[in-house]
Parts: sequence; C-alpha cells; structure tokens
Amino acid sequence: MTQASGAGSHAELTAKPAPRKLPLATRLAILVLALIASGLYMGTVSRAYRALQWAENVTPDNLKTAAAREPFNAEFRYRSGRYSLLMQDFPNAISNFQAAIALNPYDARYWLDLANADLASGNPAGTRQALARAMEADPTTPEVVWQTANYALVEGETELALRRFHDLVENDNDVLLAVLNVCWRATRDPDLIAAKVLPSRPEAYFTLIRFLWDKRPEGAADKVWSQLIALKRPFPVTLAFPYFDFLLSQGKSAQVEEAWRQSAVANPDFSSYVPSDNRIVNGGFELELLNGGLDWRYSPQPGASVVIDDQHAHSGSRSLAITFEGTPVDSGVVQLVPARHNTRYQFSGFMMAENLETVSPPRLAIFGVNRNEPYLLTDGASAAADWREFRGEFTTGPQDDLLLVRIVRIPGQKLIRGKIWVDDVKLVPVTNSRSLP
Repeated sequence: MTQASGAGSHAELTAKPAPRKLPLATRLAILVLALIASGLYMGTVSRAYRALQWAENVTPDNLKTAAAREPFNAEFRYRSGRYSLLMQDFPNAISNFQAAIALNPYDARYWLDLANADLASGNPAGTRQALARAMEADPTTPEVVWQTANYALVEGETELALRRFHDLVENDNDVLLAVLNVCWRATRDPDLIAAKVLPSRPEAYFTLIRFLWDKRPEGAADKVWSQLIALKRPFPVTLAFPYFDFLLSQGKSAQVEEAWRQSAVANPDFSSYVPSDNRIVNGGFELELLNGGLDWRYSPQPGASVVIDDQHAHSGSRSLAITFEGTPVDSGVVQLVPARHNTRYQFSGFMMAENLETVSPPRLAIFGVNRNEPYLLTDGASAAADWREFRGEFTTGPQDDLLLVRIVRIPGQKLIRGKIWVDDVKLVPVTNSRSLP
C-alpha cells in the first residue's frame, strides 16, 4: 500500500498541467488585431511598391507622384533632385535635395549632390557647407573623400586636397591611378605627390614610378625611386624589375647598377645578389634565379631544358644543368651586365658535359648590347665527363656599357643531344686597364 501510494504521488508530481485556454472573447480580439495589423502592413507595402514603380519610370510627373505617395521617403525626393540636376534645373534640384536631407540628414549622397547643385548655381559657400556635412555623415566612403578632395583643389587648398587624397588611397588602393592623374595635373611635382599623397607602402611608390614613365619630366621616376629606398621598407625585388628594364631601355646601365645596389638597402637579404669584383650576379647559381633585373634570365627554347642541379657542382652545392635535344640555337639563359666602355675584362667559367653528341657544342659568349657580334666566344664544351675551365679577355668599345652573357651554339642549326653543366661564371675588370674616353 505504501509503495502504491508513493507511485501515485510521484505521478502527480511529474504530470504536466493541462494548458489553460484563453477566453473566447480574448482570442477573438487578438485575431482581429492581427488582421488589422496585417492589413496596415500590406497597405504600406503596396503603397511603397506603387511609389517605387512610379519612381522607376523616371519622368518629372512620376517622381512627383512617387514622392506624394511616400511623403516621408527621402529617397524619392533625392531622385527628384537628381533628375532636376541632370536637367540643369538647379533651383528645383536644391529644393528636392534639401527636402531629402530634412528627412534623412545621414546619407552622404544627399549632401554630395546638394554640393554639386550649389556649385553649378554659383553658391560656393553652400558647396563648402554641403561637402563638410557629407564628410561628417560618411568620412570613409571613397566617393565622398574623392569629391571633397577635388573641390579643395579647385579652391586652391592644395595641402587639404593632398591630405584627403592620401586618406583615400590609404584605404582604397584601386583608386590610386585616378588620384595620381588628378594630383599630377594640379601640382606637376613628383616629390610632393610622393611625400603627401602616397601611403607608406612600396607598391604605391612603384605605381607612381610606372605612372611617371609616360611623357613625364626627365628624372621624375628616379626621384620617386630615391624616396622609396629612403623608406627602408622591404619589398619583393621583382616589383622593381620593370623599373630596371625601363632604365635599361633608356641606356642608363650605370643607373641600373646603382638601383640594383640600392635594393639591398630596403632588402638586406638581397645583398647576396649585389656584385663585387665579379661583375656576374649569382655566378655560381647558389641563389634562387630571379629571372629579371641583373640576375640570370631564362626564356624557354625548343630543344633546351634548363634546371638548377644540386647534385653536381664545380664549387658550392649547385650548378646550372642544360639538356639539349634537337637544334636549339642557345639555352635561353642570359644575363645583362653593366660595364665600362673602353675597359679590358677577363672572363672565365666552368662547363662539364655528359653524353654530348654534336658538331656544334655549347659555348660561353659575351656580346655587347650595341654590337652585332660577340666580344668573346669560348671553345665548345667537350664530351669529357669532367669540369673544364673556359677563359678569355676582351676590351669593350667606346659605346658599350652593357654586356650580355649567353650560352650559345654557333652554328646553331646542327643537331645536338646530351647534357652540360655550367658553374662559377666570372667577369672581372683587368686592373689599370681602363683607357681614357
């Protein structure tokens, strides 16, 4: 009996109470209120939809109708203002923009177009005030900053304009070229633009350097390069390759060499690529091939396969391995070397061959960029499976200050099969050999 009584008590404790129903009158009242709210909502949506339909079909009457249907919708008054602005009805545009702003003063678009309308109607004070309010409403949106910066330029407030443009490109790199165009037209001063507009990112400096190549004053890009180096901020050296090639195309080989050395100021790890007495960069192929600048460059050639080999080396741990099959004229591997004109140089390099079959073996060669023939052409690699040194001397001409080191076959139309390795390539000026210009 006791157990049964306990079980009954437990069942009473755990049983869920039956839900209490609301009185019928209360339920009916709630249902009526829900229907009324739904009707009001649907009416609002329908009215807004009809107003939007009117506004989408842009005519003065339709815009006016949309604004009348939705008197508290600032966007419709704004659209009416935009239409009036496009039609050059500036008083009506200003009236509509002001009405939109009265409804919503936090949309920077309204202030910007009010500024445009004031400017077009000859109200500079209104323009300044509207632009200031636009900046208050949204100080980071590119369109707002762009327009306020441009207006500052028009007003002769160059310092303020450049600060605005700096803020713009600091947050949006995509507009940098457009900003550079405007700032260049206004100042024609690359130093000022670099100092006041560019963010302290090396990539931005390279963009300005490329911008200045096209019909800009002589030396303008070089000034920006100097400011970039003064930042002492590391950058991928590959970003500088177009600048080096631009200098080379202008015949400024000495300047290329100086810029190459300066790259190590911003990138200490790059110092290994800076030549010393040996004018060849990375002559032992111990460093990664940069494929640009003053390091080795490689363009694939049919019949020649090039790799860095860490199993064979004359010294160090790596060498350049080239496998030939067919009739390639050269290996596709070259290096541009700034040099002095009227100067004697001594060249040397090591090659080793394996299973080499040809009557026109690969040779090490040095050409003057301004010449149609080589200064130096070594003997060809032999089939002997051992390292062999190839040497030679030559004197540069009065016009040659840029040399080209190549691995060539002369003549190159003959069949070749086999593999060679190249290592320890050196080019040094002979002491006291330079003659007067």
